Amino acid sequence: MYLPVRFLTRSLVLVALFALSAGCSPVQPVSVEVMRVPETPCTDNQAIIFCDGFESGTLGLWQDGVDSSRQKVTAVDSDVVSGRRSLEVVYPAGDDGGWMTRWFMPGHDHVFARIYVRFQPGWRCGGNCTKLIAFYANRVDDRWSGFGKAGIRPTGQDYFYAGLATSNWHRQPDPGEIIFYSYHPEMRQAKDGRFWGNFSYQDDPRDALRPGRWYCVEFEVQANSPGQHDGYQNMWIDGMLRGRVSGMRWRDSPDVRINAFQLTFSGAVPVTERMWMDDVVVSTERVGCNRPLVNDTADQAATAPR
Repeated sequence: MYLPVRFLTRSLVLVALFALSAGCSPVQPVSVEVMRVPETPCTDNQAIIFCDGFESGTLGLWQDGVDSSRQKVTAVDSDVVSGRRSLEVVYPAGDDGGWMTRWFMPGHDHVFARIYVRFQPGWRCGGNCTKLIAFYANRVDDRWSGFGKAGIRPTGQDYFYAGLATSNWHRQPDPGEIIFYSYHPEMRQAKDGRFWGNFSYQDDPRDALRPGRWYCVEFEVQANSPGQHDGYQNMWIDGMLRGRVSGMRWRDSPDVRINAFQLTFSGAVPVTERMWMDDVVVSTERVGCNRPLVNDTADQAATAPR
């Protein structure tokens, strides 16, 4: 079932270009048609856990990690997919964009997320590109049980983690393809003896994102019956199912439930860069994309593969 969305509306943006050189005649204004995607209403369906279109102008819905030097609400028209505002994330050179977390205790066993995301033209990855979104499953009596666990395999009694990240390791041009990034009790051990998030990939063809373009990204996570291999995760890009992972044993205890959502911008970059997100929705039903999504700017040429 899809959550209700409103119809697309059209607006005309007048772009006036003026010649500044002496003796030149000014260029006449050009009428450019722009498709805007209306926000998904937060109150129209009880399945919605929370959502943020950033129209309040603040980041007050987020309970941990907000850093005003890295994350801010912007009202620049080209950086907004609907409404008047969006989230702008600054990645300082040699650093990442931080994170923003929202809890919904005690939690759920089946959840969905929907975001719109856009990378600046010419985006360059660092060593690991960047994470995007994540669901944390913490113990119902400890909302922090899944945090601070980088490199540590879940026991089945403490936590699990299901996220989406970008990667250019498959010779994809920056910012790379979207991949699954997961922590669970049966995850593979790394060569250094630690248990770093395990990758799972899109179905073929594995397409990279293009800088300068808005994408609608959806993520579904189903917790398993404790101790069983019946959990799964799915991803959609622009409304198309692009990745599926089934047979997941996420947990062994019913006291571990999905109860936190994070916009996560981990991944240091070589130069200062920006990324934008808009219309974030977390729900117990699939949200879907407000189609069609027409980008205001032409797709930018992808950077060279590594």
